Amino acid sequence: MKYTILLALAALAICGANPAAAAPAPFGCDARAGQTCYFKIYYSPRSTRIVQLSTGMKVNIPDVVVDRDKYCVDVGKPPANKCMQKTIRATYNN
Repeated sequence: MKYTILLALAALAICGANPAAAAPAPFGCDARAGQTCYFKIYYSPRSTRIVQLSTGMKVNIPDVVVDRDKYCVDVGKPPANKCMQKTIRATYNN
């Protein structure tokens, strides 16, 4: 009986150890009229994505891990390879 309970607790601990789940995060472009915001999203050190938004656009970017993944933003051109990375938040990212 003791072993059954111990085995059940071990199974719950293993199955319950869920890494951070990917979810959509809100992004938007607050640049002046007629400009374009370029977001470079870092999913991992070797996996990035460029998202281009026009002024005033707001979208949810899927498959990011909030408080772990990073992004850079620049207006008028894509961010440089070496840029100041910000952490993606569950609230508005701009």
